[in-house]
Order: sequence, then C-alpha cells, then structure tokens
Amino acid sequence: MGKQGRKRVVSSHALFLVALLQCGFLAFAILDPLDFLALQLIRKSLHDLSGSNFLASWDFTSDPCNFTGVYCESDKVIALNLGDQRAGFPGLTGRIDPAIGKLSALIEFSIVPGGVFGSLPRSISQLKNLRVLAITRNFISGNIPASLGRLRSLKTLDLSYNRLTGKFPRSIGTLPELSNVILCHNNLTGSVPPFLSQALTRLDFKRNALIGSLPDSFPHSLQFLSLSWNQLTGPVDGVLSMLD
Repeated sequence: MGKQGRKRVVSSHALFLVALLQCGFLAFAILDPLDFLALQLIRKSLHDLSGSNFLASWDFTSDPCNFTGVYCESDKVIALNLGDQRAGFPGLTGRIDPAIGKLSALIEFSIVPGGVFGSLPRSISQLKNLRVLAITRNFISGNIPASLGRLRSLKTLDLSYNRLTGKFPRSIGTLPELSNVILCHNNLTGSVPPFLSQALTRLDFKRNALIGSLPDSFPHSLQFLSLSWNQLTGPVDGVLSMLD
C-alpha cells in the first residue's frame, strides 16, 4: 500500500475515533457532572441480590438518565427508585453511599425490599428538595439522623421494617409538610414526639420499644394512628376523640 493509501486509512481511523468519543461524551453530557459522579459511587456500593438484574442497565458509557430507576429533569437527577418494583422480585444489597447527598435536585429516594444494610447517611439531610424518603423492609440500622429535620419539603418518611434504634428525633416532628410517617417494625426507643404538620394524615409506630405517654395532641388532619406493640402509658381519651 502506498503512502497516500496509508494516510487515508489513518485519517479514516482518526475520524472514526473522534466520532466515537463525541458520541460517548454526548451520551452523558446532559447530566450534571456532580450527579454523574454521585451515581457512580452509589452504584459501586450496591449489588443485585441473586435473581435480580436491576443494576444491569447502569452502564456509565451511556446516558445515566436512561438507567432503570433514575429520573432526570434537565441536567439533574430528581428521583432515584432503587430495586425492581415488581412484587416478589429480589432487591439489592450493600450500603447507601454518602454521595446520595450530592444529588442536589432529588425529590424522591426509595429502595425496594431487599438486603441493604448499614446506617442512613447523614448527607441525606443535604437534599433540600426531598419530598419522599422510603426505604422499607431492608436491614438499615443505627439511629435516625436528627439532621433529617432540615428537610423542610419532606412529605413522606417511610423507614418501616428495618433495624433502626434510638430515639425518634424531635426535629423531624417540626417539619411543616409531613403527611406520612411510617416507622413500624423497628427498635425505636423513647417517647412519641409531638408533630406540628397540619398535613399529617398517617402516623405508624407500631412494634417498636416506645415508652411514656402520648403527646397532648396530634394534628387534626390525622386519619390513621397505629401505636400498638409498644410500652406506652397514660390516657388515650383525648386522642380517640380527635380521631372520631
């Protein structure tokens, strides 16, 4: 092959590589770099349980906004729903990486039932737009971070069926938008704190180790209250009349 032929081949190869690089870059250029790196760290800390292939689509040579469970608006991740939502499918195992706190536009974060363990990262309290935090039927342990009381937009807190211990932070009870608090089947201690949200409709603390008396009152918006299988004491007349 002559020099001209070799030059044409080399030139063609170079153009092909440039095109590949451009395509690869464009695949994830729409996502904020901080969100991209956060998703990478979250992926490294979690694994599919046997029989699950939920994370198979998490190939970072493509657009992360197309990953299963990832929902974006513009260049930011706004929802992260981890695990196969279909009933009976195995979930994930591993830990929640503190990088979750870097997804600054996140509105919803959920993990389906599975084998996720370890404590709740305190960095979750950095998610100022978070409305839904739902991690149920896993093995989350340790205390509920009091810093979650900074999540002023939070509406639903569902950490049921885990291994949480310690007292329920009173700071969470001050959140103004709370509508659902579901913490049944844990090992929480201390007393039931007062709740200030006038949007609260569901409060479920059954099967914990709570003690003491109930708050003097609950929000009038409350429609469902479950406190069975605890060690609570004192009168309940006021609460019952409010729920009538």
